[in-house]
Amino acid sequence: MKKAARKPGTDAPSSPQNQADNLVSVPKPQHPSYNSQVEKCFLIAKGHGFHDSAALTFKRSGSGLLDPGSYDEVFLASDLNIKGLAERSNRSGVGVPVVLWAKKGSAILEGQPGIPNAGMAFPATLVLNSRGGAPVLELHDTIKSDHAVVEGHRYALATDYSAPLAYCISKGQNRTLDLRALIHTGQSLVNVGLFQIQKYDPEKVPVIFVHGLLCRPEAWTAASNQLLSDPAIRKNYQFWFFRYPTGLPVWASAALLRGEMDRFQKQLDPQGRNSNMNRKILVGHSMGGLLSDLMVRKGGADLWSQFSDHPLEQLVVRPSLKKRMESLLNFEPRKDVARVIFVSTPHRGSPLALKHLAGFLASFIKLPYIPMDADKTAIHNALRSDRRRLFSSPANGISCLRAQSPILLSILKLPRSEKVPYHSIIGDQGKNNTPNSSDGIVPYWSSHIDGAVSEKIVPSGHGANENSEGIKEINRILVLAAQDAKE
Repeated sequence: MKKAARKPGTDAPSSPQNQADNLVSVPKPQHPSYNSQVEKCFLIAKGHGFHDSAALTFKRSGSGLLDPGSYDEVFLASDLNIKGLAERSNRSGVGVPVVLWAKKGSAILEGQPGIPNAGMAFPATLVLNSRGGAPVLELHDTIKSDHAVVEGHRYALATDYSAPLAYCISKGQNRTLDLRALIHTGQSLVNVGLFQIQKYDPEKVPVIFVHGLLCRPEAWTAASNQLLSDPAIRKNYQFWFFRYPTGLPVWASAALLRGEMDRFQKQLDPQGRNSNMNRKILVGHSMGGLLSDLMVRKGGADLWSQFSDHPLEQLVVRPSLKKRMESLLNFEPRKDVARVIFVSTPHRGSPLALKHLAGFLASFIKLPYIPMDADKTAIHNALRSDRRRLFSSPANGISCLRAQSPILLSILKLPRSEKVPYHSIIGDQGKNNTPNSSDGIVPYWSSHIDGAVSEKIVPSGHGANENSEGIKEINRILVLAAQDAKE
């Protein structure tokens, strides 16, 4: 769990606001007193509600500049105590790192399709320039650039990318596991969606992170924190996160992901003119890898024919159920996905899906779509006799994951887009015994997939998405993809 708490007594200037009258000069950026002077000016400006005064003003417009008055909270990153992250992604330099937070519904977030309920928090760095002898504050967006011109020279800025990430998470439920979404799938559908941690940038490629069974998007906190420390990642990518109730069968969750990707496309690039929106990269952990795989495969007859000898269109069920079945089964490889990264993905299931605890949990899962008896009979009769037992009770997220599941094996048999390269990141618990290895949940024989451009074995358990070596491999692949796109 990641905890972020504001230090007490940091919301007000420690001295009278008329201290601004004493700011006679601006130190040189390389002078030891420069950053402390910037911090002093920040506290004074905050005391004035970030309104300009006769002695201290903000430059509020320009490339990469932010207006503090547009956000609901603005505070020093150093005021935040963070627990739960292996490392804080920050560095020293010129200026003072600041966190900007905007609640959901703020004007500054208008037009963003995936605003979390906790709002969004952004990293910035405050610097002090002089204009005509008067001090001028500039708040630089360090997602766009971690350098700035200060007093006529270009400097590396002090940065802190962990503080806004941790602060925003602390305003939400702040947990990685979600048992409720596993069991009460119908009630959890209201929370389904793609969510952003940054405002949409048409100049950057979206990376979509898909969590696994029992998890939430917070499972990607360590990865986001580590990846954002790399300037090449910040320059080329923006992060989106898919949340879904993991009690649903994989094909139902995959349909929800397709719908959310379509919604983002329609809102952000309705004319389809932005090439970056057609170069999305999917990173799926565990069950999330199965969803990601279904984004680049072809369903339809190739899927249904593995379970039935009767054409789907001849199935006699209620029109509403027929339409839903077609939406789940009929899909094409997405043209907007350029690469997929599988992390600890059980392509052939897991023996643990049959264990007592997993079976116990599976029995409690409440699915939102239960066919009527007449429809059940029609579907049962349409299935081949050797496949009927698979659907004798509603297939859910856990039952789909059992070892050598015909449902998962059917996915592997579907045509996959030959244009989309894919990679595997697999844990071996540090035992160095691949191919006889396991991450403790998924054996290597299940997580290995032929045709991968790369396969990285890391010394982790099933949580390779939170392992430093696993995250480094994601970083490497993303940097490689950015380089390939430029060639």
